[in-house]
Amino acid sequence: MRKDGLGTLCVHAGNVEDTFAGGVVTPVFTASSYRFPGPDGSQDVCYPRYMNVPTQQAAAAKLATLEGAEQGLVLASGMAAISATLLTFLSAGDHLVIQSDVYGGTHHFITAELPRLGIEFSFVHDHAPEAFAAAMRPETKLVYVETPSNPLLGVVDLYAVAELAHSVGAVCAVDNTFATPINQRPLELGVDVTLHSGTKYLNGHSDLNCGAIATNREHMCAILPLVQSLGATL
Repeated sequence: MRKDGLGTLCVHAGNVEDTFAGGVVTPVFTASSYRFPGPDGSQDVCYPRYMNVPTQQAAAAKLATLEGAEQGLVLASGMAAISATLLTFLSAGDHLVIQSDVYGGTHHFITAELPRLGIEFSFVHDHAPEAFAAAMRPETKLVYVETPSNPLLGVVDLYAVAELAHSVGAVCAVDNTFATPINQRPLELGVDVTLHSGTKYLNGHSDLNCGAIATNREHMCAILPLVQSLGATL
């Protein structure tokens, strides 16, 4: 069986055929409203806030393919992806273990928003797996890392941290923005959810603000309803 390389996947994965004019790239759908879905399911595009417009789905499918994920999702910004993931897997009384040298926007969200929601967190200042292990509690539900980190380029052992998270029944999420799936595929190392600020290396041209999530179907089923409710539409 033929296995496409990363270059081929970057070009072709997720593409939607232009059946109207025969364009060789996925067309951009700008409509904000669509026909009501038919009973046979042939028209399942509802509304951009539901993240099911072909333009959104094509980009999400391409990212999921590159990450080796079952499903992908594109959002309005990197922080939309990060905050949605945190709020999906954390509730009042839960505990978050998070690397200290994360992106400033992530750090601010953690310190400004989680306390008022009754969610506790521990910042880990050492990248060694032992430091993450020492921060774990029985109520830890999410372990969050960013590697390489922005902007200090700290590196975390994803395989070891994912194993630690799973040993206490927690989800492991990683911000993969700086590495991109071309250089690092966290899901292959046991990570559950990978996140991106598409504004940076995924785009690279300083003309797009977006975020992305890639994960398995089970976790996406938990994330998607919250994203739709928050309205973080790309």
